Amino acid sequence: MRVTVFQSAASSRPQWVDGCLDSVIDWCKHAGYQHRFLGDDLFDCVPDWYMDKVAGRLPIAADYARLWHCRKLLNEGEQQVLWLDADTLVIDVDWRLPSQSHTLFGEECWVQRSERGNLQVKRQPHNAFSAFRRDSPVLDFLLEATGSIIARADPQFISPQMVGPKLLKALHNIVHFDLVPAAGALSPEVIQAIVDGGGAALERFLDERRCETTMVNLCASLHQQSDDGVGLPLAKIKHLIRR
Repeated sequence: MRVTVFQSAASSRPQWVDGCLDSVIDWCKHAGYQHRFLGDDLFDCVPDWYMDKVAGRLPIAADYARLWHCRKLLNEGEQQVLWLDADTLVIDVDWRLPSQSHTLFGEECWVQRSERGNLQVKRQPHNAFSAFRRDSPVLDFLLEATGSIIARADPQFISPQMVGPKLLKALHNIVHFDLVPAAGALSPEVIQAIVDGGGAALERFLDERRCETTMVNLCASLHQQSDDGVGLPLAKIKHLIRR
């Protein structure tokens, strides 16, 4: 099956994000996948009213744009399209995208501390990894639902993940999407443990994940890191997550 991997990133971005993008490009070359990249022109497809409603909050606009471009690529003849957030790091270049399902999303094994300070784990879908085949009935629905939700929402109460992970989680509880636990995400607690060389949050992640992690979203928007890449040691992340 012909696979296209689609990504986008702002022209001004931390250096470590380039390392993530390079890891995806290497994976695509190894797997024989086509890699497509857009910069700020990702948002050219987003209606003006939508951009006005979200008041320039680009992550919310990207939730619409990624779906629009995935549909465009499929309409142009691609057989399967995978969207990966720019801060996704490929751990295992030998892994291949499953083709048995028309729609796939990543699955988080999300480790965080409760109000009492105890580590807790939540498993839920995430759209940093979103794959669609031509026969997906989900893609058009999500695109329509995303536009409808934003159109009806009060601008003062549009949360950053309203039409991204929160929407997927609500739908998943009803329809049960096919999820890919190998395409995970690291919480700030786990990333900090990796930076420190180890810790309880990392061990909990490794114990609780359903399978080996082959790629991971680093959730850059949820933690503060330096732009020179020192704060996100990609080689250390690969080493510790491959255990």
